[in-house]
Amino acid sequence: MTSLHWLFLLLGCAAAGATFALGRRSSTRLQRAPLPTEWALMARPALNADERRTLRLLREALPQHIVLAKLPLVRLCQPRDPQKVRYWFDFLRPYHVSFAVCSANGRVLAVVDLEPERGPSRRGTRIKQAVLEACRIRYLSCRAENLPPVGDLQLLLRQQGTASRPAPINSPPGFHQARSTLSDTVRTRRAERSARWADSGYPQDSFFAPDSRLDGAPSSEFAPLAAADDAATATANSRR
Repeated sequence: MTSLHWLFLLLGCAAAGATFALGRRSSTRLQRAPLPTEWALMARPALNADERRTLRLLREALPQHIVLAKLPLVRLCQPRDPQKVRYWFDFLRPYHVSFAVCSANGRVLAVVDLEPERGPSRRGTRIKQAVLEACRIRYLSCRAENLPPVGDLQLLLRQQGTASRPAPINSPPGFHQARSTLSDTVRTRRAERSARWADSGYPQDSFFAPDSRLDGAPSSEFAPLAAADDAATATANSRR
């Protein structure tokens, strides 16, 4: 590479660095600028016509469930490792879902995403599918005019509820004692997990922080994921 090429390369790097620094400085200056004296803004509907129609259909089809609109994806999940909070928050922050169907206690059972007219982003769809599958939340993406019939929506949630509920069985001897021991273990692990979250430096009221208020809430037909994982581990160990 000739000296002239090196010169152009250095000039390009210097220009890129100056542009970056100028952008950072402008952003910082805007954040520290005084508040406007006039707020030249006006209200607009939170939902467009397709979203309002879809929300009405979902509420009519699923009257026993809570339907929430336009939630950020980070509101539906949290990382297992508190040290990865910043990575996952920054990675998932740009993505939202159109509707979240929840049980009476707020557990998200399914997500219904309305596809835009220009078509969904492949990357965004893959990310949402992966996140919701990891969280065991059913995902449906469709156009507003192609929303499944009421019966199909009800069957979707009914199948999930059936799969999540174990068949009733007779309690073996010592079952209640083992259950009490398991509950103590779950509470201990939750306390340890909360301590790790506190050490992570992330605000405790952020989207990604565990909500200790749910520990004392009445259980629904869906057991908490952390407790279900701990129970599965205990069962597997007892069979060895």
